[in-house]
Amino acid sequence: MIKIKNGKTYVKQKIIKGVVLVGLGLSVPQILAYIASVFAARVLEPIQFGAFGTMQGITQIGQPLGLGIQAFIASRLIKKYKKNYKAILRYGFEVSLIVFLANILLSFPLSKLFSIDYLVLILTIGSISPFIFFSTQLGIAQGKELFRKLALMYVVFGLGRSVSVIIGLIIYPKLISVGIGFFIGTFLSAIISHFILDKSAKFWKSKRLNDSSKGLIQTTQILLALYVLVNVDILIARVTLSPDNSGIYAVGLLVAKIAFFMPQAITVVMFPRMGENKSTALSYAFIGTLLIGFFYVLFSFFAGNFVVKAIGGSKYLQLNEEVWLFAIEGVFFALLQVILYSRISRNDTIAPIILWFGTLIAVIIIWNFKVNAIIEIVYTLIFVTFILIIIFVILEFFDRKRLFV
Repeated sequence: MIKIKNGKTYVKQKIIKGVVLVGLGLSVPQILAYIASVFAARVLEPIQFGAFGTMQGITQIGQPLGLGIQAFIASRLIKKYKKNYKAILRYGFEVSLIVFLANILLSFPLSKLFSIDYLVLILTIGSISPFIFFSTQLGIAQGKELFRKLALMYVVFGLGRSVSVIIGLIIYPKLISVGIGFFIGTFLSAIISHFILDKSAKFWKSKRLNDSSKGLIQTTQILLALYVLVNVDILIARVTLSPDNSGIYAVGLLVAKIAFFMPQAITVVMFPRMGENKSTALSYAFIGTLLIGFFYVLFSFFAGNFVVKAIGGSKYLQLNEEVWLFAIEGVFFALLQVILYSRISRNDTIAPIILWFGTLIAVIIIWNFKVNAIIEIVYTLIFVTFILIIIFVILEFFDRKRLFV
């Protein structure tokens, strides 16, 4: 047995190992999602690809329900139920069933609003339900710092979801294949991850958790507000831009999403430690995210032509000069996410109010000031997100100052 003489060194080594493992695990769904999007951009017409981007935006707005339960379990629930995974899994399963029933009602009006077939949309939004149960499993692995299992679960999710979409588009290159791929791939990922986590057989027979709804709602509010902000531009672009331009915008948004998700492993690993007010977890996560984003923006600026061709192909070359602005937008989204996870770890109640207000301002600017060009929408989101980052940095500074006075 190896004796650890320096506790701090051990913790640093564990964090570094965790970032590497989770980073590798997270890279699989991110790369495969990128490949699936690039493949869709080539086999679908620009009008259909605009709808594809809208479908992705809708699912990502719904994902905070899953991310919220993951963060809530990782930061608080897991501490109370250290060995009882079953009670936590039952809770996640119940939430996923409620969301699925709500999906049946929401899909119809959304299908009319975004001009997407009802069946396509009900499958797309329906994938959020198994994602919630999958996220419950992730929360347990994250809170217990089971980094190998956590990384493997991310790999399974990436293979299940994106490969299903690609296979579907190969067989039948229409939007219905995307909807089926989203749902079946996520469903299979949740089943496989259930066995990866282990020690959770017959979880539905465990006792119900009665003290968790308030905390989950509070956590989900913050992440829901964040993901609405991150995805509101593609939804507005679908309504305000021409069908062809909305497809072009969807390609640009892929550049932003890469910047948003690329440094996510740092936040995932550091999050359980952000609640320790004397730790430097937030500083490490913020600086690491900023450095990765900086190099990504530089690459997008000097190799814009390559980036556009790699993502969308020659049909979208008009984005060459603006692609780096989409990269900045994505980096700002990522930095905002880091700060918000710190607010979640300390039960912040004002964060969702500020985020909703910022999103409302962005929508008002775009809608009422006739912002109907691709570049104008990007500028609006960059400006609003930058202001939000400044506000939350100031709040974080004063909160920590009060803690150490």
